[in-house]
Amino acid sequence: MLIRDKSFYRMLFTIAIPITLQNLINVAVTIVDTLMLGRLGEVELSASALSNQLFFIYIVVNFGLSGGANILIAQYWGKGDVNSIHKIVGLMLKVCTAIAFVFTAIAMFFPRAFLSIFTADIAVIDAGEIYLRIMGLGYFFAGAMLCLVTTFRSVKTVNIAMWIYLVSFVVNIALNWLLIFGNLGFPALGIVGAAIATVVSRIVSFIIIIVYALKFDTKLKINKHIFACTDAMLTKDFIKTCTPVTVNELIWTIGTSMVAVIVGRLGTEVVAANSISSVVNQFVTVFIYGLSGSASVIIGNSIGEQDYDRTKRSTVTLFVCVASTAVIASVCTYLMRPFVVSMYNVSELTKSIAMDIMTVNAVMLVFQTMANVVHVGMLRAGGDAKFVLVNDVIFMWLITIPLGFVSAFVWGLPIVAVFYIIRMDEVLKVSTATYRLFSWKWINNLTR
Repeated sequence: MLIRDKSFYRMLFTIAIPITLQNLINVAVTIVDTLMLGRLGEVELSASALSNQLFFIYIVVNFGLSGGANILIAQYWGKGDVNSIHKIVGLMLKVCTAIAFVFTAIAMFFPRAFLSIFTADIAVIDAGEIYLRIMGLGYFFAGAMLCLVTTFRSVKTVNIAMWIYLVSFVVNIALNWLLIFGNLGFPALGIVGAAIATVVSRIVSFIIIIVYALKFDTKLKINKHIFACTDAMLTKDFIKTCTPVTVNELIWTIGTSMVAVIVGRLGTEVVAANSISSVVNQFVTVFIYGLSGSASVIIGNSIGEQDYDRTKRSTVTLFVCVASTAVIASVCTYLMRPFVVSMYNVSELTKSIAMDIMTVNAVMLVFQTMANVVHVGMLRAGGDAKFVLVNDVIFMWLITIPLGFVSAFVWGLPIVAVFYIIRMDEVLKVSTATYRLFSWKWINNLTR
């Protein structure tokens, strides 16, 4: 059942490696941000971490939107129907703009109310208020850029995203160094400087992807008239496909934010420690999520071509590859702990908590990555978004979140135990998702 054809692995890595490098650059930005803000202190580090919960919700909603559109785009590309892809991209960008307006309004006008959900520490709220307002100015650019990058990925154009994120990384790091600490005569703006640097880097990224789409792309040939492209039947398909994915991402993100509420109420040291451990988690999973993005394209294209035997063989091969890689990433997470915490200028208590959280992450990482790849890279690519939605909601909202609150604030369990409980949904999700995967009931051709 495993594919042994070298061309398959060549295509797999041709797509996965640029996505991995793109994700690695994203993680590098986060690492440098946390390192630089960590030098300012735990208040600034916690303020940025909690403020970014709003962006996290926003970008994951856009990930749901683009992910839903990606299902259709990949299948239509397999079919060779570029005209339908234009119409899907136009719809996606319109919805993206509306979403950006809502989240920008929250960031600009209700920052203190939002931050108060996660912490009662006035110092953290004060530091995060202006940071969040500035960050809100870059939301549209980040969302639109993500949607366009996902579009190009669906048609196997992946290198442009890597270059965009590389430029963004350089701009962000350079401006961080200048504006956070006031180097080369620039004002030392602290956490405000970090926000300005991030917004500018997102604007630069948006400009690059727009110029590429209009002037250099030869596959899709997107033009300025794309917003005028309409099709009633495709709009219906778009809504039907994107709605469960977007709702799934929104509900999952809100659930993740509820977990952040639990963490935030455990204390500033726990928030800072979790921020440190989250960066490590992102770093060791970049290649696995690169494989997930590659899986989505390969499976979606094969379904669009109506080559269902290859779809099944690709699924089994990808499953084995991801499982093996996840075990390696888990071991790396555990071994990296002492080195990582030594890089941060935080209290010994925060370092100790970070070590404990990273131990939990190392154990749960295999389940986390497998659940993500099976859900996002495989089941959704086959149009089985409703199953993914139900699977996510049941285990997160009916088990993890209630038990998380009870374990932290009623039972008063140790921090390590609380973190195991708030991650246990990954174990449950991957079990049911794997059963669904090998039933093959998820393979659906959504093209007309």
